[in-house]
Amino acid sequence: MSRSNNEDVVPPPRGIPAITGKIDYTNAFHIFPSQLQPYRGTIIAYGASTFSTFIGYPLDVLKTRLQTHKEFTGYIDCARRTYVKEGVAGFFRGVLPPVVSTSFSKALSVFIFTKVKPLAYDLIYETPWTRNIENQHPFIRNIPVCFISGMISGGGVSLFACPFEFTKIYAQLERLITSKSIKEVRTGKPEYILDPKKPITTVSIVKEIVKHDGLHGLYSGYKYHLMRDSIATGIYYSIYESMKWSMNNLINKDPNVSSPFSVLIAGGFSGVFSWICIFNIDTTKSLVQKDAVTNILRRSHGLPPLPPKHRKLERFERKAYRGLGISVTRSFIVNMVFFGVFELGMTYLA
Repeated sequence: MSRSNNEDVVPPPRGIPAITGKIDYTNAFHIFPSQLQPYRGTIIAYGASTFSTFIGYPLDVLKTRLQTHKEFTGYIDCARRTYVKEGVAGFFRGVLPPVVSTSFSKALSVFIFTKVKPLAYDLIYETPWTRNIENQHPFIRNIPVCFISGMISGGGVSLFACPFEFTKIYAQLERLITSKSIKEVRTGKPEYILDPKKPITTVSIVKEIVKHDGLHGLYSGYKYHLMRDSIATGIYYSIYESMKWSMNNLINKDPNVSSPFSVLIAGGFSGVFSWICIFNIDTTKSLVQKDAVTNILRRSHGLPPLPPKHRKLERFERKAYRGLGISVTRSFIVNMVFFGVFELGMTYLA
């Protein structure tokens, strides 16, 4: 395969295909001009991620609220109370930042991963200590390459994604914290009163964060964000490529010829397994960011911030996994849709 289609594969014996297979030129729709050909995979990844992010966003709202507020008894209770208090709009609170940022992050992740993977392969297998395993099965050889490339990709993307994710968390939690504060006032435990009719926009949220916490406030919880994204992305691509390769081998007797079934199932489970492995990190990140949102709201109403809680990484306990079920469901749907649309585009859009 020529280098002009560098998004498609890293050919044998340098490992199994990177994310996707060959383009079908006999049935392809030629929509990309020559100037955009080097970025074809990145552009397709952005479109696929936009579609999948919007579909899964309501479940992400419920996940965040379950992680950060104990008053909900479960997913149905959280969904019901969100709908009663905020209507359908409550499930899409803060949707603009992730639609923009997550789509760009996913596209950037795919770009970095496909560029780094050949370099990671050379780093691992082109040394005096590893050349003697040249005949190792490509499935086994591919796993550490994927994991290292994915960690680099996830770490790089986190620098861009963290401010957008914190903005999203702020939008998802502001009305909930507002409602809780008003309830405390009515029960004789006043903290602060917010105007529930105050419009919430992405720009107003960013201004509020920067006003009270400075630019670095946009990176609240970044330590855990970086840890989460690096580990999760390494697992994510490792699971996807390995599972798809194995299923293709079983279905088509050729691991490099993808079937829609293998793409959808591998895509769904890559999201599920990566979320299960890092969910306690994500819960810690959400709690740190909830503390930051609460103190920003207090400062905006002339009240002193609460003492810092110095949260540590949540242990592998039940409370750290509130919202895991809905996160797994969301992740399966979102990543099944993403990889399905992405691979379809990479096969038929030239």
